[in-house]
Amino acid sequence: MTAARLGEMTVPTSRGTATVPAWLFTVKGYDTPLKRVAVTPSELPRSPIGPVPKQTDELGPLVGLDTIARDGRTITLRAEHGACDDGPAVEVLEAEGGVVFSASVRGTSDGPCTSELRVKKVTVKLRHPVGDRILLDAFTGRPVPPHQEPAGPTQ
Repeated sequence: MTAARLGEMTVPTSRGTATVPAWLFTVKGYDTPLKRVAVTPSELPRSPIGPVPKQTDELGPLVGLDTIARDGRTITLRAEHGACDDGPAVEVLEAEGGVVFSASVRGTSDGPCTSELRVKKVTVKLRHPVGDRILLDAFTGRPVPPHQEPAGPTQ
């Protein structure tokens, strides 16, 4: 390293990108500086999500957001599950600024099973319309991504 100076960089957050202070290190042989965030992370707040219900397996990620009905309260998501279980379950925690979805698997068994991964639509009903609230995946802590169909074979 031949120099260091204070600058800025962008980082992804659950609400898009944020510009933060950063140390910019000049490294011999490289055209662009090495960037490192120059802030100390604050203590994380207590999670607003309660423990996963006992009848479900551990928390898992959502595949994506499928649809939001016209009423703004009926949400269809896609979640993963295995070949030998009772399918995915999605719990909802509503707050003023966001909606948190916790995906898990119901009815798992300890016996032999294929390692096949399946995706199933799960529909949940909110107490209040989504409006401008952010939709979050409890597993990733990030906004629920829009569902995208896998790319098919090319011709």
